[in-house]
Amino acid sequence: MQPTPTRIKLAGGNDTLTIEWSDGHLSVYPYRYLRDRCPCASCAELRAETSVAESPFPMLGAKPLKPERAALVGRYAVQIFWTDGHSAGIYSFDYLRQACPCAECTARRGESPTR
Repeated sequence: MQPTPTRIKLAGGNDTLTIEWSDGHLSVYPYRYLRDRCPCASCAELRAETSVAESPFPMLGAKPLKPERAALVGRYAVQIFWTDGHSAGIYSFDYLRQACPCAECTARRGESPTR
């Protein structure tokens, strides 16, 4: 059975979304990490056209990137409404678990840990 979130918290002070999973795992996602990995079709297309070395989503103006709010989508996902005006991404719980940036999960995927 796939783990499900038992707690989801937007932590504005440290700019992260934290998920506690039903199997005891803790995932901490920096806001920039999540925004750069928005699963919507428009963002996927933009990422395909942009260099991997830089974020495909430059911030306009001085407003810091953060969620204005988030909402559950049924029992399978969370939708994030970003300060850059974007809200089309529906982050399924499966997607979030697979994208967990912790050292254990990135090693399992054969990636280097995020900063």
